[in-house]
Amino acid sequence: MWGRSGAEQLPSPTAEDSAARGGPLAFLRRRLRRRARHQSSRLILEVEPSLAARLRRAARAKHRSPQALAAELLARGLARERLRRRTEHALASLTPRERQVITLAARGQTNRQIAETLVIAPETVKSHLRNALAKLGLHTKAELRLLLSRLEIHPDTGDPM
Repeated sequence: MWGRSGAEQLPSPTAEDSAARGGPLAFLRRRLRRRARHQSSRLILEVEPSLAARLRRAARAKHRSPQALAAELLARGLARERLRRRTEHALASLTPRERQVITLAARGQTNRQIAETLVIAPETVKSHLRNALAKLGLHTKAELRLLLSRLEIHPDTGDPM
C-alpha cells in the first residue's frame, strides 16, 4: 500500500501479532526482511534483440521458460567467474619455478622433459609440480590442463590464452 508521500506503508500489526512475536518492532523487521527477500530475487535485464531471440529459442528447445534458462546461465557464468578468480589467485601464489613447471606441464611435457628444459632433477620437477597442484586444489597434470583450458588461462602470466 502506498501513502501520499510515495513511500510504501506497511499494514499495522494486530495486538496479537505484537505480543506473540516480540513487539511491534520485531513485526516490522520481519515484514521488511520478507519484502526485501522477495524484491531482491527479481532482476530485469535489457539485452540486444538478437540475444533475446536466441535465449527464447534455446529455452523453447529445452522446454523451459526463458527466465529459468537465463537464471541457470547466469548462475553458471557466475560460478565460472568465481573459479577463474580463485585459480588466478592460486596462480599468483606460486613461486616462479612452480609457475615454470606447470606451464610446461600444461603444454603436455613429461616430468623428464621438464627437467631437461629447466636443467633440474626429475624429482625436483615432481616436488614443484606436487606443490603447485596442491595450491591449485588439483591432483593430476590432466586436471591442470583441463582447468586452464576451460578457463582459457595461460599459467605463466595468468592471462587469457
